[in-house]
Amino acid sequence: MKKLLYILTVFVFVACSKDGTNSDISFKAVLGVEESISPFNGDELFYSDVAYGTGTRNQLDILLPKGGKPDGVVLFFHGGGFVSGSKEDIYADDLQETLQAILDQNISVVSANYTLLTTPGNQGVISALEDGAKVIKYIQSQISALNIPSNKIILAGASAGAGIAQWNGFREATNGQVQGVVALAAQSTYDLYEWENVFPDFSLDELRQMSVALQILFTQFYGGSEPSQAALDAVDYRDFMDVNDPPVYLYNTAGTEVINAEGGLDFDVLYHSILHTDYLRLKAIEVGQEFSGAHQESPDAFVLRVLN
Repeated sequence: MKKLLYILTVFVFVACSKDGTNSDISFKAVLGVEESISPFNGDELFYSDVAYGTGTRNQLDILLPKGGKPDGVVLFFHGGGFVSGSKEDIYADDLQETLQAILDQNISVVSANYTLLTTPGNQGVISALEDGAKVIKYIQSQISALNIPSNKIILAGASAGAGIAQWNGFREATNGQVQGVVALAAQSTYDLYEWENVFPDFSLDELRQMSVALQILFTQFYGGSEPSQAALDAVDYRDFMDVNDPPVYLYNTAGTEVINAEGGLDFDVLYHSILHTDYLRLKAIEVGQEFSGAHQESPDAFVLRVLN
């Protein structure tokens, strides 16, 4: 009798999931949270504050196309210089239109928080990068339950989030099922001394002496101390790039002059200069990795192309 009840329970569970009439029962069981109203005001399924780890900022949101089997998933990491920002940012800024276009093409979207340089107990930027790996691992563990194809993952992000996407997208340990990387307002590497090859007449140590804010950020960035070469190598994702990596979409718009007209440091240029994307493209050309950008296609068109 118990075996019969079990079989009937499984049958009802599967049937409800397949016809989409009661999908929240199955997804709630998997994700541990109830469905919420979509921030995009569409008919997609929305699950907020799903825990992917034990850290204080280890939460993510999942948007699933309603009534269908997703053709892939975009894992998005927000910007904010590793000191601010949240997973909710994508629901209110310029990315909303792009992400809605992705959802309209039957592709899921995941937006994740991660450890900041201001989060108690962080070990510097490596904590945020490793949180990106945790997000990938969590989604991979739930891919079957969410009806997402196992090899249809896109990593995407803006600014700091673009760095998380690149570090994980160019790293063999985490990019096995990744089909593409979207890096918006990206940095070229987190070995900050490499930026001396990005900007003309740039000396990181001189700028650290000139700018108290930069010195504080530099110290926080590497976990509170001067980084060893091994620590620099561990976050130099540009050096990870090779011909076997997934294609990357690069888009920056900031200028090239790090020092502004008043003689101060322009952080927007420092973090988001088009010179960063130039430096990344040079590496991609050198190793034979496919790349794209705004002159070729939109971010959502890139996502659709590499997933198909």
